[in-house]
Amino acid sequence: MRRLALATLAALAACNDGPEQQSGFGSSITTAPPATTSSGPDTSTTTSSSTGAAEDSAAASTANSSTSSAGGIPDGGAPPDGGDKPPQGCGGKVDLLFTISSQSTMKLAQGWLKSSFPGFIDTLESEFGDFDYHILSANTSPLWGHPVLCAGCKDICPEVPEYPCGVTPEPCDTIAGAGVTYPIGEDASNKRCDLASGLRYITPGQPDLEEAFSCIASVGTSGAPLVAEMTMAALADEINAPGGCNEGFLRDDALLVVVAIQDTWDEDSVGTAQDWANALVEAKGGDPDAVVLLVIASDTDDPDGLCGYSGVPPGYHKLRTWTELVPHSVFGSICNEQGYAAYFAEAATKIKAQCDVFVPQ
Repeated sequence: MRRLALATLAALAACNDGPEQQSGFGSSITTAPPATTSSGPDTSTTTSSSTGAAEDSAAASTANSSTSSAGGIPDGGAPPDGGDKPPQGCGGKVDLLFTISSQSTMKLAQGWLKSSFPGFIDTLESEFGDFDYHILSANTSPLWGHPVLCAGCKDICPEVPEYPCGVTPEPCDTIAGAGVTYPIGEDASNKRCDLASGLRYITPGQPDLEEAFSCIASVGTSGAPLVAEMTMAALADEINAPGGCNEGFLRDDALLVVVAIQDTWDEDSVGTAQDWANALVEAKGGDPDAVVLLVIASDTDDPDGLCGYSGVPPGYHKLRTWTELVPHSVFGSICNEQGYAAYFAEAATKIKAQCDVFVPQ
């Protein structure tokens, strides 16, 4: 796996500029992964609460041939192996990465996400007899200890009184893309999430899975967007290596599922939509069929979108382009007031289909 190097994220906006103030971070990638190809895209775009159909997937087959001996007498050939064998499959192993915007406009969307999560997990548990999950919420707001939020907190940031001034952060609390276990800021959990694994992500056996997810997914509204950039940060080699903040999250024999949620188009994340798609494939050893992407974002580029049409030309929406470049993906509208259950259901169908044909690298 080629390495992605992300520079330190900075450039934070002052928190006392009011609720409309948005924070931003900037970084760069020193190496871009090569473009990848697959057998053909299977991308869905959804702007209502209806579900999509499952994709058809098939495993590659090989043919056997026999040879003859020197005397012209045919040998017996290899004994029959019972025909083509199905691929190994993911066996219910799914690595779920959530990157959730923490900008000031995300309060409603975060609530709809959390209300839709239980149904999503119920669907996956019903599809897989042994659902073996890793669930990580990437840190999109590595603000801990920054003077804008902590120094003189009560006087400077009265709108964020729950900020944990005086609480000593863990080293990974300040790392962009690391699994967040203590979300901070306005509308955030503002407490250490109780994860039974002792890691920075949820694993099987977690008591009260819904409560644990709600804690790590309540990233608040005092941070930044950049969900694509934070996705790449969370999947980088270094952060997943032994000793890294997300050590053990990515498994070679698991399907990777990315859920990115942002109410804008993510025009500021480093790289292009192609870079983002390449990063997902690179994380799975170059196998585009080992990745499922769900993006929930503004659909103002769609004349029939739920957020209202803005009249922009096709291709301008980078998050939509990202989904179009990933073969197995779903796009949903952030403005769906009925919640995101339909998008999760469609993604679950794709997860099941890809798990069935998954061949671990």
